[in-house]
Amino acid sequence: MLCLAILTAPLLAQQPGGSAPVPAAVLDPISPNVPAAPGEPALPQNAGFPVDVNNYENPLLLFQGEKRDLPMADEENLELLPPISPYLPGEQAPAGTPDKPLTPEELELRSLGAKVAASVVGIRVWDEFGNQISSGIGCFVTKDGVILTDTGLLHPEIAEKVDYITTTGADGTNHKVAGFYLADLVTGVTLLQSETRDTTPLELAPDTDFAQERACHVLAVSEKRGLVLADAKVQMDPALTGLGWLNLKGTDSPGAVGSPVLSKAGRVMAVVGMKVPLQSWMNFALPCDAAAFELRKNRAPMQPLSKLPQSPKLREVANDPEFVAAFATLQQKRVESAMRKLVQLTRKYPRSAECWALLGLSATYLGASPEALNCQRKAVALDPKAGLYWHQLAFAKLRESPGGLPDSTEDREALELAVEQRPNDQLAWLLLASRHVRDGDLGKADDALRRVTLLAPGYAQAHYLQAYVRGRLKDYDGAQAAISQSLKLNAGYSEAWYYQGLLFDKQGNPGEATKAYRNTVRLRPTHPQAWMNLAYAYKKMGRETEAREAFKEHQKRTMKGK
Repeated sequence: MLCLAILTAPLLAQQPGGSAPVPAAVLDPISPNVPAAPGEPALPQNAGFPVDVNNYENPLLLFQGEKRDLPMADEENLELLPPISPYLPGEQAPAGTPDKPLTPEELELRSLGAKVAASVVGIRVWDEFGNQISSGIGCFVTKDGVILTDTGLLHPEIAEKVDYITTTGADGTNHKVAGFYLADLVTGVTLLQSETRDTTPLELAPDTDFAQERACHVLAVSEKRGLVLADAKVQMDPALTGLGWLNLKGTDSPGAVGSPVLSKAGRVMAVVGMKVPLQSWMNFALPCDAAAFELRKNRAPMQPLSKLPQSPKLREVANDPEFVAAFATLQQKRVESAMRKLVQLTRKYPRSAECWALLGLSATYLGASPEALNCQRKAVALDPKAGLYWHQLAFAKLRESPGGLPDSTEDREALELAVEQRPNDQLAWLLLASRHVRDGDLGKADDALRRVTLLAPGYAQAHYLQAYVRGRLKDYDGAQAAISQSLKLNAGYSEAWYYQGLLFDKQGNPGEATKAYRNTVRLRPTHPQAWMNLAYAYKKMGRETEAREAFKEHQKRTMKGK
């Protein structure tokens, strides 16, 4: 993965071809749109400072710089399961808590939880030294103890290390797994045999229609809370890059890999295959049709865990001639051809983070932001230790809504994980700084920008954003130093000249402010706010004729925008 990350980083740094132009609100983050006054031009009485815009979005989607990969950090264990009460009986409320009648929805969930509690197990996979190497959820699907779960728990990458598997029921009972019948990486179906042969199975619901979004419940078992049952919505992904996966989202528990997705009647419609480790979660599931087909067949002889499939490993995927050819095609910017190859590769290797990441990158190049976002979510679900994939996820999220703000915290969470695992990622730090500005957390934004200017001191736009943040913090000397550095590095940067004018206005220096605003409108004649501020500066200097002409230009530019 590290080698691949180094190769794909320059691709990400380029603006995707064929995408929509960057909106003016992104390119001009601190200039408000001031409506033109009707009739005879009238000069404003006060230009105001600083312009306080809370929806700043960093304009930098083009960044050149050396990318370095660091050793991967340990994955954090994100515990997202909500408290179980009041869904199941037997939970004791804290002392002094008044009784609260359950709503019909809560009663329905409680009834369903009681119905399926005996059928769901937590699964832990161990190596010969007693180290846990993976964990997830499963459910009994036959009376004699066959457990259905997802193959992600027994990926070929770790299969050779598996020594034994244990299961824990919602009531705390523990059993070992005796062996397995099937572990299919493509369909995701894994059938394990529990040592206990007297179980309560869940019924499968194959041929469920997922064309329209439908309500469901996600089941998981938590050591701290026992059985957890949460509401969610599930729907087939209709995108080209959907490849048969279901989009699964909700506001409570994301469950875990292998969690059954239940209908209101308690039948298994699907199984979670990928868990995106974010607070604003979206998981991906596979319909249970393949599992139902396998259970209808004559069961193959049980095999020991030592026979679990150990191929293809991630390195084998990256060395596949088809993968190498697809990657070379993408490097040559033959994006549509590369995307066709990558779709086929991802069908062949549906649990390869590299395939999903490159497929998402191709979608980004083609301007298909929703598809790119979908793919990058799968990439980070499969390899949450890859900082580059978190970077690409945040990038895709920002491009999904270029005219406004993302509708969740997903981009910020992804950027925080990107810089945690790739501390030298200049662009991720810059995007994170701009997100902190939008969130109103100027201290964190300033800290992030210090890191950017340390890593990339020659980057003019970082100094410009730093000036903006320092101005908002009322550190005008710091703002002046940063904007001067920005203009020293790029004298053709119109927004830096505009902010320089604001600073001179604040200092009571209309002569220098006039020069800065003139440079702004020379470089960007369509900047209405710069024309208005230029008019104001001229008026302060007593140059009424020039002030009136500048304000006429302001009105003309504003009227054209209507």
